[in-house]
Amino acid sequence: MRIITSLGADHPDRAPFDAAERKGIGHPDSLADLVADSFSRRYSTTCRKRFGAVPNHWVDKVTLVGAAADVRFGGYDIRKPVDCYLFGKLTDRIDGTEVPIAELFEDTVRAVLADVLDDRAVLDHLRLHVNNTAGTAMDHDTQFYQPRTAAAIRQVLVSESVANDTVLCAGTSVQGLAAKAAVWLETLLTSAAFRSRYMTGTDVKVMVVRNGSEVEVTAAVPFHPGSTESWSAYRTALDAIHDEIAGELKRFLDEAPAALSLGRLSLNTKDVPGRGYLAPFGTSLGKGDCGAVGRGNRYNGAIEPLRPCSGEAPAGKNPLHHVGKIYTAVADDLARRILTELGIYAEVVIAARNGDQLDEPAYVLIRSEAPVGTAGDALAREAVKTATSYYERFLTTDPVSRFREARQS
Repeated sequence: MRIITSLGADHPDRAPFDAAERKGIGHPDSLADLVADSFSRRYSTTCRKRFGAVPNHWVDKVTLVGAAADVRFGGYDIRKPVDCYLFGKLTDRIDGTEVPIAELFEDTVRAVLADVLDDRAVLDHLRLHVNNTAGTAMDHDTQFYQPRTAAAIRQVLVSESVANDTVLCAGTSVQGLAAKAAVWLETLLTSAAFRSRYMTGTDVKVMVVRNGSEVEVTAAVPFHPGSTESWSAYRTALDAIHDEIAGELKRFLDEAPAALSLGRLSLNTKDVPGRGYLAPFGTSLGKGDCGAVGRGNRYNGAIEPLRPCSGEAPAGKNPLHHVGKIYTAVADDLARRILTELGIYAEVVIAARNGDQLDEPAYVLIRSEAPVGTAGDALAREAVKTATSYYERFLTTDPVSRFREARQS
């Protein structure tokens, strides 16, 4: 492993401008990520409990195809249900015992949607599809793909849990204030208390642009059509939301470490008289939009286009050896430790080759505001040595809870 360090990273809050986005927890892309990660976790823990090991699987291609609906003020009609697709390789039989993949997928989808959308009506409009592409190949022992016994899984994993792919994974020391504001506002807008006051849903989207010391915010807030009787009622509620969050944003910015002021606040900018953002179940998944893994927020909970980011989609990847998941977390943790322990903002990229040992990626690249020296080198070596233990964190962390707690990062 080679560690390369250089200067050139700029703390996001010291840049002349910044921008960030947060897709709400009910956005179809967020839902796809949550379903994929929650299924992988449920599948892994179920297999470990029954067979003593986590077998080969990857489900990072979950896709949710939206319902076809007729939407109006006061109600909606669903003409086609939401189609939920599980694509990927899954070990479906061990020791002659079938792993209940379809049942686990249905349980996961229903649990995630009921929790995140807080509207159980969606559960009456679902179709589920499983396309398991598991077979055997020449890159692993046959029992890696089709284990005849639980013991065989454990034996093969000991020797063959190496990097499954060639990847570049990135992490940064901290979210910028733009990202923090976007995450904070999304959390407010999707809170149960807020939604109960205004009959809104969880498929919000927040964009924050900071130009110098001025912050501009654009947000989309969905209304439940069955609880929104007219355009007039919609506008009255939206105006009240505008006033409330304008005050909350000003308080948030007043508490920021830098002097920031709120410029323009724009809500539901596509609206024209008589037409607004109404979404069955509080999500555009209820009116035909689709969600796919990897199109939602980044691992740190926001989308920051001016920061480096991983090209990988961590959700649904095998927690044991899928390095697109593991090294994304390691890079993020290492960047944060450099800031915490050395006081230096850093951006980390881990480059690994297919077949590398998990604790020996090819390169760790650290770009920082100030030299990290030998201390940074030591932190990097320490961080990658822990890569083989990250699966325990993934298996014990609920993806929905982690999404909701992103503003604490």
